[in-house]
Amino acid sequence: MTTSPGIEDLLDTELREIFRGEYLRADIGKGKGRVIAYLKGDNKIWEKINSLSLAHRAGILVSRASIRTSIEGLNDLKEIIMASIIVDYITPRTTFAIRAERAGANHEYTSLDIARIAGEAVIKSVESKYGSPPKVELDYPEIIIHVDVIGNESYVYLSLTGDMSLHRRGYRIYDHPASLKPTLAKAMLILSQARDGEIILDPMCGSGTIPIEASLSFENSTNICMDISRRHLTGARMNAIAAGVLNRIIFIQGDARKIEEHVTAKVDRIITNPPYGIRLGNPKAVKRLYREFISSAYNVLRDGGSLTIITPEYKYVDKLIELMGLQFRKIHERKVAHGGLYPKILVYEKG
Repeated sequence: MTTSPGIEDLLDTELREIFRGEYLRADIGKGKGRVIAYLKGDNKIWEKINSLSLAHRAGILVSRASIRTSIEGLNDLKEIIMASIIVDYITPRTTFAIRAERAGANHEYTSLDIARIAGEAVIKSVESKYGSPPKVELDYPEIIIHVDVIGNESYVYLSLTGDMSLHRRGYRIYDHPASLKPTLAKAMLILSQARDGEIILDPMCGSGTIPIEASLSFENSTNICMDISRRHLTGARMNAIAAGVLNRIIFIQGDARKIEEHVTAKVDRIITNPPYGIRLGNPKAVKRLYREFISSAYNVLRDGGSLTIITPEYKYVDKLIELMGLQFRKIHERKVAHGGLYPKILVYEKG
């Protein structure tokens, strides 16, 4: 299984809950966005995989091995695939495609190099066993072989989920320029300790990902989607309609720096993805926004409620809370990968 780097343990927990007795153990590639689950059975495996909310891709692992980051690593990859059980799944009558990903370390080769060498190795393996090669079909292959090289480790697996990542929920009709992946939104809900029946607010909701994920997770929660932009709020409504949860979300056009002017009830959880100074292009404006937003969030949160944010400005947020003298206690923090950056998810409890 693949997921956003930084939330592998949460995916592991979800897998254990869904597969229960069939889930024997796991190897967690912490920070690599990879979880290898060892299952003793495959009862309704597709239905269970399709129900995962924290996974991006799933596949049958055929090889996991160390690989050099130098150019010789391509030779390692060729030997790894030639020695794997890939030929148990592919014959000369099977069309296939390679999907390669490279991340971490300073590799002397690219993902295109990985795909080329892997493809050649698969063709040679099949030809050696059956006497003729399989056909490459890039657009509509019968089997997709993923070859991921993460740092000095390689993963070769046969896709169970096709080319479309599970994190691309069908409801994402409108995309905010800085949209949060639904898997990260779900992770933030879990880390916030949100429960059914609570009031959950995202005061900078953008395309509505967090309130929509909350609505899909809980039957009786009150989910508030607030944004200063009418255009983004309209987009969030479109996504909520596509997700089938429009009637379970309250939409408010309002300023996150003045939440109490728009939300009169005390809120249990505030979960949001505020602008990043890097992307907004005006760090001073972002710091002012954070200061006024956090003060307003404190005012509307009930005692024992939590504020959960994802931001690369985590040092500033800690310092800001201390300087403002707010009774916020940090109960969780973790670094994740998001949009080419490595922000942290921070959770503060009031009181």
